[in-house]
Amino acid sequence: MSPSAPHKALRIVGIVLVILLPVVLALWFAQIRAKAETADQLRLFSRLALQKTELVIREADEARDKARLYQGEVCSPYHQQYLLGIVRGLLYIDDLIYANGSHFFCSTAVRRVMGWQIPAATYTKKPDIAIYYYRETPFYPGYAMNYLQRGHYVVVINPLSFSALISSDSNLAWGVFDTKTNHFFSVSKNADPEELRHLIRAEEALFQQDGRVYAIAHSTVRPIAVIMSTSRVSYYQNFYNQVTLTLPLGLICSVLLLLVWSRTRQQYHSPRNMLQRALSRRQLCLHYQPIIDIKNHRCVGTEALLRWPGFDGPVMSPAEFIPLAENEGMIAQVTDYVIDEVFSDLGEFLARHPHLYVAINLSAADFQSARLIEHINEKVRRYAIKAEQIKIEVTERGFIDVPKTTPVIQAFRDAGYEIAIDDFGTGYSNLNNLHALNVDILKIDKSFVDTLSNNTTSHLIAEHIIQMANSLHLKIVAEGVETAEQVAWLQKRGVQYCQGWLFAKAMPPQEYMQWLANDRTSLCPWQQRYQAEI
Repeated sequence: MSPSAPHKALRIVGIVLVILLPVVLALWFAQIRAKAETADQLRLFSRLALQKTELVIREADEARDKARLYQGEVCSPYHQQYLLGIVRGLLYIDDLIYANGSHFFCSTAVRRVMGWQIPAATYTKKPDIAIYYYRETPFYPGYAMNYLQRGHYVVVINPLSFSALISSDSNLAWGVFDTKTNHFFSVSKNADPEELRHLIRAEEALFQQDGRVYAIAHSTVRPIAVIMSTSRVSYYQNFYNQVTLTLPLGLICSVLLLLVWSRTRQQYHSPRNMLQRALSRRQLCLHYQPIIDIKNHRCVGTEALLRWPGFDGPVMSPAEFIPLAENEGMIAQVTDYVIDEVFSDLGEFLARHPHLYVAINLSAADFQSARLIEHINEKVRRYAIKAEQIKIEVTERGFIDVPKTTPVIQAFRDAGYEIAIDDFGTGYSNLNNLHALNVDILKIDKSFVDTLSNNTTSHLIAEHIIQMANSLHLKIVAEGVETAEQVAWLQKRGVQYCQGWLFAKAMPPQEYMQWLANDRTSLCPWQQRYQAEI
């Protein structure tokens, strides 16, 4: 049974999904990991910037505390040298200035006798704290520095000292923000303070905008926030790094899943499993081919033939799936299924027409025990039909174990069921077996009937079979009759019963009953009191 086009399309879709799903999941996971890694990097840099800012502020406090310890003349060379010593002992302090209020007088290198007044502070706090962000003064001409004043001493710090980080990411940009003054006091060279000022108030700690990824972190001890950003190039680099790890795993999973899927599909579509599903879903059906009395020109019964409809319409014949059932140890299930279907299809009909019978095919394996006799008896009682309306055919596909089979055949005969040897001459039967089995009916296989109209000696085999059956007083049914010449030949030699396409093909039960209704002589035999014949 070949799958239909939708099943083929579904199979292709399944293969594509099995292959692509792990790859897509690998790419999806790589994308998640790349986002997480980029965010982790930005958060890490933000924490480092906060930690460094805290360190710089502590050094500023330390520098001022040490400067206040000086007891000599202010702004003298010795004072300047003292301040220089403090600066050299600290990493992030660029200079120290002595001031009186907003007037700056001297640093470690510059001395102004009259002092220099710095413009208004960015932030002041009583009694003596003032902060000046990004101011250019005569003490550091050409450089915008940060000046942190407490009392008489001002610490000079390069804005980059607060947050300069060592990173291989050339796209990294940041700003350190004073949340009290709303000013940035440290901004990387590749950052735009005005743009960062609009973004620092964002509610999200991590977000994307204009092709860049931003992270914001707040200090827990000071009114300071850091905004850190990088371009999506860094994200793509992280994505590439993750893909080199996850994609091979995804491909390996695709291969493994494809193997598992293929193996599972093979098992699912194995002949055994397909037959088991067909039995469970009752997909097998029975067709019935009439058996004709060629002497009286009427139907006397029918043979139940099991069919397995395919997905796309064709029907699989028993010659294909019965050997499968026998090899897989499922023949008992198939036989029970057939018996149930026969009585379900024709049980009531046979009860109304006791001159008709149905022949049920059993495998040689079914005759290894007598379990089926009670099963058939129960059906016969339920539908109130006669035992002679049920014929049992044993198919000769395999070797018939005569010692085991003979008692079972005799038990069937004792129960009133006639036994027929089907497809005689095509298997392992011989004259001795035929005599030992004590059967009632012999069915001549179609392969012999086909030779009857040939001008060869092949018909001698059929003639010999007929003579042998007659000598044993067996009823004879010729199968596969297709021409009137074959009927004449068989009738001349004493064969009374035939079946084949010359009379009717095998039909579903309703069609078979309708066929009989159209042939009134089949339903209204001449006899007033009758039994099922042959």
